[in-house]
Amino acid sequence: MAGEVSDTSLEGRTRLEEVSIKGLGVIDNATIEFAPGLNVITGETGAGKTMVLTALSLVLGGKTDLDLLRKGAERLIVSGRFSATTSENESLRELIKEHEVELDDGSLLLARTLNSEGKSRATLCGITTTASVLASFAAELIEIHGQHGTLQLSKAHRQRELLDRFGGKEIEAALNSYQRALAKYEDITIRIEDLKKSLLDRDREITDLKELLAEFAKLKPVQDELQHIDMEVRKLESVEDIRIALSTVLEAINGEESGADTSLGTARRALQAIRDKDPVIESAAAKIESAYFEATDAASELRHFLENLAADPARLEALLNRRAALRSFAKRFGTGSGLEEALSSALERAELAKTRMKDLGGGESRVEELLLEQRSIFDEMVKAAKVLSQSRNKHATSLSAEVTKEIRELAMPKAAFQCRVSEVFATEGNLELVPLAKLNRFGNDEIEMLFTAHADGELLPISKAASGGELSRLMLALEVVVAATSPRGTYLFDEIDAGIGGRAALEVGKRLKRLSKSAQIIVVTHLPQVAIWGDNHLRVLKDSNGSITESSVTVVTGGERESEIARMLSGLEDSEHAQDHARELLDLVNG
Repeated sequence: MAGEVSDTSLEGRTRLEEVSIKGLGVIDNATIEFAPGLNVITGETGAGKTMVLTALSLVLGGKTDLDLLRKGAERLIVSGRFSATTSENESLRELIKEHEVELDDGSLLLARTLNSEGKSRATLCGITTTASVLASFAAELIEIHGQHGTLQLSKAHRQRELLDRFGGKEIEAALNSYQRALAKYEDITIRIEDLKKSLLDRDREITDLKELLAEFAKLKPVQDELQHIDMEVRKLESVEDIRIALSTVLEAINGEESGADTSLGTARRALQAIRDKDPVIESAAAKIESAYFEATDAASELRHFLENLAADPARLEALLNRRAALRSFAKRFGTGSGLEEALSSALERAELAKTRMKDLGGGESRVEELLLEQRSIFDEMVKAAKVLSQSRNKHATSLSAEVTKEIRELAMPKAAFQCRVSEVFATEGNLELVPLAKLNRFGNDEIEMLFTAHADGELLPISKAASGGELSRLMLALEVVVAATSPRGTYLFDEIDAGIGGRAALEVGKRLKRLSKSAQIIVVTHLPQVAIWGDNHLRVLKDSNGSITESSVTVVTGGERESEIARMLSGLEDSEHAQDHARELLDLVNG
């Protein structure tokens, strides 16, 4: 049954093996080794116990701060080593594969450094990475409950996570089925919206194409037409200038006395008689002869052109109007950096317009087909959501009963806990399609955890009904019940026993011990009633100068452990009465 623990449930889980700290706060240099089971960390106030939590926070991707750097230290270095060779956590295995991590002797080594200039560095198994990557690994390796971590219990997503973890494979399978159906619903909904949009675009494009074809039929433009029009316009706008220039040219070539053709003719005839006397003369004679004929031909062409040159205002106006129409056509229907290019693209588009309009026909029938398919997929998703809700409701009933039993044994005999599941939208009858924005990838359920500490008291949301001490015990009860189905291998509790004592503290210790049968537990505590249950008891001592060195974090056993429990009881480790009480407590555990 979900929530049940066993001695074999630690198999296949990761665990924290070691934390190394240098230059962090009051800690100069310390290495802390952790064992399977329940690890307790004790020490006087200010000795540096909670720096373990701070170090782990950094290792697991937390924000760095220069205030954490030990005074006088040039660099802060923290690292955490987690065993990972036999991990059955599928998400962790995927992360290791995704980031191509090579395990260091079967372990994951996560580290952070921070220098005095504020520059930080993150590494994973010796390879530089980012703090966000470390954080992604953190979520699969360890769960940290600080003194204020119990506030997370009031958050809806946290309550859903706890219920789903308790439900184990059954809820996981139902959630996966729902998410697959949701993904199909999202896909087809987006496809329909895209198709509808394209149909709107199609109508606009067809309208544009009709206008293009109408303008094309009216204008009948041809390729390179603008270039020819520009050339003719330039001629018609400069008729008089051209006539004057050509008359001057013809006079220079054909003038009776000093025309070029007369001079060149004289030179040509003079060279004709001697051109065979020398190669140089032969070459010069050939060039002058060529110039004579080219000048004569040019004059003939220009004379003909001049005879036909005449001003034509009507033709000029027609060309100007035609050019304006072509430019408007090019700008409206074409694309390109220049008018010639734009006109060319407009002509190409006009040639393809009829075929394109034919291609754009239809489309509405496909929308209708997809809408029918969307309805079918929506019904499938609703069915999967209902199966998920039923599974959650079943496990919520079991979770409520088991957690209530646990908290009543934590010195709250009249307390009651209830996990309530309610549907966001109805899953019965002929349902309207739900917009994507209103759907949740974790199902159609609202999960609410309710609590009362009194007999027949009204069950209220956790945030309103539980005091600090009650909330700590409630969180512990939940973790004990849920831990067997959680993939995480390590839980760290930082003084969650604050605000409680006596019998309640003793019961908290028992529950932590029970939880350690399912996962590795690390507890920072001030309460001897909790510390006595530890499988591995670590004591943190400050030197006289206020620093922590490696030798200051030690495993205490036997008489040393009795002395530490006595100190926690009375503040005086040498007190005979306190030591007797310490032995009595330890005998209670060992008995």
